[in-house]
Amino acid sequence: MKIDIIIPIYNESLFIELFLKDLFKEKTSLRLIRNVIIVDDGSTDSTPDIIKNYKNIIIIFIRYLKNCGKGHAMRIGMDSAKKSKADAVIFMDGDRQHNPKHLSKFIKPLNEHKLVFGYRKLTKNTPYFRKLGNKIVRYLLQTFFNIKRYDVLCGFMAMRKEVFDKIIWESNDYGVEIEISAIVGKKRISFEEILIDTLYLDIKKGVTLTKAFFISLKIPYWYFKYK
Repeated sequence: MKIDIIIPIYNESLFIELFLKDLFKEKTSLRLIRNVIIVDDGSTDSTPDIIKNYKNIIIIFIRYLKNCGKGHAMRIGMDSAKKSKADAVIFMDGDRQHNPKHLSKFIKPLNEHKLVFGYRKLTKNTPYFRKLGNKIVRYLLQTFFNIKRYDVLCGFMAMRKEVFDKIIWESNDYGVEIEISAIVGKKRISFEEILIDTLYLDIKKGVTLTKAFFISLKIPYWYFKYK
């Protein structure tokens, strides 16, 4: 199995270097991982310069000068993986919220499952607005799409090529993870969930309660769209 890792990033100069060091440390022992596809979604800080220091390692670096959103960057990364004939992809965030040490935990279930989601335990240390937003969206997804997940806002996920053409999202923003869950529920695609570390290094990033509210308004639309 040839696996490509897709990493959408935006202004990650504080975290990207340490994340890449951890990632490539894990990659040396995981021979199934082939390409690391990084899609820069219009960063205005030093993120692109940091990534260029890794040009001697196997990296496909795609850069957009305009910020188009996480969902758009993930879609561009997926297109690149399809062109390079990947057998599977693993999506990760480059802000160190997704620990590369868990990669092997995603790869093993891919032999039996077409889709593997990561989930975090929403403990008392989890920011309240994120916990509440996650709870609301989980309830709506279960109501409309009959899909039960522990953590619908986690972007650490893997999928095999058998579902590449079944899971095609239109969201360009942070609603992409929720839309993917909606598609999976509507199309009755089986999946496995893997527990990962709960890390919030930058509470300003990600899905806030306000963003979760506006994203949740799209759920009825997705219900009719993905019949």
